[in-house]
Amino acid sequence: MAMLPETRAALARYDEWAARALKTPDQISVTTRRLERKTRAAGRRLRNMLFGVFAVMLAAFLYGNIVAPLGFLGLMVTMFAAICVMVLLSSWPRVREARLESLPEASLTALPAEVDHWLESQRRLLPPPAARDIDSIMAQLDRLAPELAKLDPASPMADDARRLVGDHLPRLVRTYVEVPATHRATPEATARLREGLKVVGSEIERMTTTIAKASLDALEVEGKFLENRYQPARRIEG
Repeated sequence: MAMLPETRAALARYDEWAARALKTPDQISVTTRRLERKTRAAGRRLRNMLFGVFAVMLAAFLYGNIVAPLGFLGLMVTMFAAICVMVLLSSWPRVREARLESLPEASLTALPAEVDHWLESQRRLLPPPAARDIDSIMAQLDRLAPELAKLDPASPMADDARRLVGDHLPRLVRTYVEVPATHRATPEATARLREGLKVVGSEIERMTTTIAKASLDALEVEGKFLENRYQPARRIEG
C-alpha cells in the first residue's frame, strides 16, 4: 500500500529531528575525528602564525641593532609586517580540496581515506537524515581500511571494493547533489538517496566481514597445523 504524502512528510520531519538530536556510536566517532582534524589544522595555522611573527620581530631586532635604529617609522613598519604575516598564515596550509576525479588514481589502501575526505566535502549538501547515513558509512570506511590492506590489489575482492567505494558510492552522492535544489529537497529524493546509502552501507559491512573471515580462516589453519605438528609429540612424550 502506497504511503500517504502526509505520512511521508511526517516521517521526513521525524528523521530530520532524529538526525540532529540522536547520535549513534558511529556518528560520535566520525564527529570526534572531524573535530580532531579541525583542531590539528587550526593548531598548524596558529604555529605558523607564531613562527611568522617571531621571524618578523627577529628581523626587526637584527636590523635595529646591526644596520640602524628602527625609530618610530620602523616600529610601525614592523607592526604592519607582523599583522600581514598573521593574516597570510591564518589560512595556510590550505585544506586539500577533495576531487572526485582523483579517486580512481588512489591506491587500494588509501581509497577509504580519500572517499572519506570527499564525502566530508559533500556532507553539508545533504539533508540531515542522509548526512547521518553518510556518517555511518564514513565510520564503516574507517573499519574497512585495514582490511583492504590485506588484499591483493589484483584480486576480485579488491576490484569489488574499488567499484563500490570509489565509484558507486561517490556516484550516488554526486547524482543526488546534481539534482536541482527545488526537487532535491523533496521527501521522495531524500528517501531514494537514503535507500541507496543503506545498500552501500550493507555491502561495505559484508565486505569487511568477508575479508576478516578470510583472516580468521587462515589463523584457524595455522592453529590446526601447529596442533597436528606438535601435540602428537607431546602425547608420545607423556
